[in-house]
Amino acid sequence: YFICGIVIANSGVLELLGGGESHERVSQMAEFGVVLLMFTLGLEFSLGELRFLRRQAFVGGGWQMGLCMLIAGAASTLMQLPWQAAVILSVALAMSSTAVSLKSFQDLGLEASPGARMALAVAIFQDLFIIVFFLFMPLLLPQPGDDTALLPRLGSLALRGGAFVVVSGVAARWVIPWVLNAVTRTRSRELFTLSVIGSCVGLAFFGGLLGLGLALGAFVAGLAVSESIFKHRILADVMPLKDLFLTLFFVSVGLMIDLKTAMQLWLPICGLTAVLMLLKAGVITLIARRLGLIHRQSLMAGIGLCSAGEF
Repeated sequence: YFICGIVIANSGVLELLGGGESHERVSQMAEFGVVLLMFTLGLEFSLGELRFLRRQAFVGGGWQMGLCMLIAGAASTLMQLPWQAAVILSVALAMSSTAVSLKSFQDLGLEASPGARMALAVAIFQDLFIIVFFLFMPLLLPQPGDDTALLPRLGSLALRGGAFVVVSGVAARWVIPWVLNAVTRTRSRELFTLSVIGSCVGLAFFGGLLGLGLALGAFVAGLAVSESIFKHRILADVMPLKDLFLTLFFVSVGLMIDLKTAMQLWLPICGLTAVLMLLKAGVITLIARRLGLIHRQSLMAGIGLCSAGEF
């Protein structure tokens, strides 16, 4: 899908179909794909599984994010990047592609292996980390002309975050279960699917209104229904839609690639990619070994998470 996006972007097709407007429409659909992706991540998130994998998630994931961010931050400092850019780049490179790695394990029938379970635990920690990071992103990248001091901005973030937690808690505890129960009694599959998507988009939109980001709202909406009796039915209904929009998301990432520039810089691109994957695979393999996995399973976890995240 990523390669399809590169081909479309550099073949002149979009210019024939409307130029900048076409890019904008695909980006909007990709944004909705991210919202659905974060919703399903929240939906698949299991507190029971987190309790079972808590050592690998919090110890292994914490060490992985910490060490990878430290290495990437040191490299960014050597390149004399501003500290805000260094922080964002460090997080981006420390994250792994959950969508790609876990799907690869599922396709190979290895999702129950210790290496895949280690990769899942680290991926859970990364998902939690990125949600918190999304919260603080506006502090790192203030709007042009916004000269407000850091402390008032932190206070505003705490108030908005508190309001979002209260509304999300009420929705998760009473509103969404009541709506889904009422809709189930109608025996209408279409209305049930629409109610689920509406809950996802509604909380995502509320998070966006508060300046907390659509992704955070969608993730919390997924958490809101993750412990309900309708979880598996919701997954069955939403998964095909998620796959469709996730496809558009990867295509839209490919659309951002200028092939001429990439060809001019092919050597540093290939070099940085190789260094990133080797270093990351090595770090995760060592951490998995320290947590008691045998060498083969540790290497499997390292290779599974050696990529950078699509976000």
